[in-house]
Amino acid sequence: MTSNSSQVPPLPPQNKEVASQIYYEGRPLPDNLINFSSQTGKELFKQALNEGYAEGYFNLSSCFSHQMDPAFCGLSSLSIVLNALQVKGAPVWKGPWRWWFDELLNCCTPIEEVKKKGITFAQFSCLAKCHCDVSVKRADRTSKEEFIADLKNVCSSSDVYMIISFSRAALKQTGDGHYSPIGAYNSDKNMALVLDTARFKYPSYFASADLLYNAMLPLDNETGLSRGYFLLSYNPSHKTISLCKLSSVENNPVINWTALGKAFCKDIPERLLSEKPNTLEEAAKVVLTDPLIMSLQHVLRTDIGNLEDEISESDERDVSTLFNDVKTTALYPIILSVFQKTQQNAPFDDSNEKQVVFATLFMLSAPPILFKNLEPELTKKLEFYRDRVDMSPTLRHEVERISGEMKELVMNICVCEIEKKPGANAFCCNGRK
Repeated sequence: MTSNSSQVPPLPPQNKEVASQIYYEGRPLPDNLINFSSQTGKELFKQALNEGYAEGYFNLSSCFSHQMDPAFCGLSSLSIVLNALQVKGAPVWKGPWRWWFDELLNCCTPIEEVKKKGITFAQFSCLAKCHCDVSVKRADRTSKEEFIADLKNVCSSSDVYMIISFSRAALKQTGDGHYSPIGAYNSDKNMALVLDTARFKYPSYFASADLLYNAMLPLDNETGLSRGYFLLSYNPSHKTISLCKLSSVENNPVINWTALGKAFCKDIPERLLSEKPNTLEEAAKVVLTDPLIMSLQHVLRTDIGNLEDEISESDERDVSTLFNDVKTTALYPIILSVFQKTQQNAPFDDSNEKQVVFATLFMLSAPPILFKNLEPELTKKLEFYRDRVDMSPTLRHEVERISGEMKELVMNICVCEIEKKPGANAFCCNGRK
C-alpha cells in the first residue's frame, strides 16, 4: 500500500494570469485646497471661529456621516443638515430610533435610480423642500458677492445651513457633480470649509470662496443647467401636508416623482387631447381617474391618517381648517360630483370626504401644463375656479406650496418650457427623449 505522503503533489496551473486589482485609500487633495486636519487648516478654522463664522459647525459635525453609496452625496448632505436642524418627522431608522438617513430619503426619486446617477439640482431642491424651508440659488443667477454674503450669514448662525452643488473637476478633483455642506468661513482669507460627504475619497477641506463659486457655474451634463447652492432652515411650527412625503401602500403602485412627472407632462395631457372633454366635470374625471393620480390621493390620505396620532391639537386644528376651506371652494362640488358618479352607490363616509378634499386640493394646485390641451374656453373657466385671490390664507399657502413642489419636479422632467442643452436626457411633453 502506497503512503499518501509519498505521492507527488500536482503541479500548480501554469500560464494563469492573475487579474490585477486597484485599491483606493482616498485621494490626495489638489494643491489649491487645504486639508481641514492640517496645521494650516486648523489655523484657518480657529480664525473662522474667532470671527464668529463657525457657529453651525458643531451641530453639523455632531451629525456628520459619510455617504453610504458613491452616488448618495446629495442624500447624505441633506440628511446631515436635517439632523443638525433637528427636523421632526424623521422616519424610523432601526428599532424605535428616528434619524434622517441616506436611503430613507427616497420620496422624490427612487433610491435605485439615485444609485445609478445621483440626483439633479432640481430633484435635490424638491427633496429638501419636502422637509424644511429652502432658498434655492442657481450660480448663474447669483452674483459672487451674494454668495459670499450668504456664506457669512450662514456660518454666523446655527439655525440655517448651506449645501453646495458643484463640479469637482473645477476644483481639480476627480469626478464631477458633488454635494456637500459648508461648515465654516474664514473672511480674512476668503475661504470656506467644505465638509466632504465622500470621506472615503477626500477629507474635508478649505477652498477659496471664489473657486467654489466658479465650481458651481459649469453646466450639468444631465440637465444642461448650472449648479448652485441651497440655504436650509426649519420652523417646527410650520405644519403642512407635503406631496413629497409619499409612501408605498399595499395593492398600490409605488409612487415616485419620475412616474408622476411623465403622467403630468405626457400621459394626462394626451388623454385630455384625445377625449376632448366639454365640461370641467369631464376634464376632472380624466385627470382624477389616472391610475397614478388615484394612487397618489390614496397614499396621501393614508399618510395623513397615520400622522393624526402624532400631531398636536393645534396642528390638528390647522388640518381641519384646511379641509373646511377646501370644501368652501367653487371647485369642490364639481369634484364631489365626479366622485359620486364614478363611485355610483358607494356610501359616502369620512374617508370618501377626505378623498374629495385631496382631489380638489390637487386640482387647485396642479401646474397649468397639465391642462394645456383643454379647449381655450374650458381652460379659462378652470383658471377662474383655480384663482387664488379669494382663497383663505391657509388654503392659499397650502396651494402655493404644493404647486411649487409639483412645478419643481414636473418641470425637471418635462422640459417643454425650459431651454435645455441639446441631447440632454429628459422627458418632453411630446414624448421625445
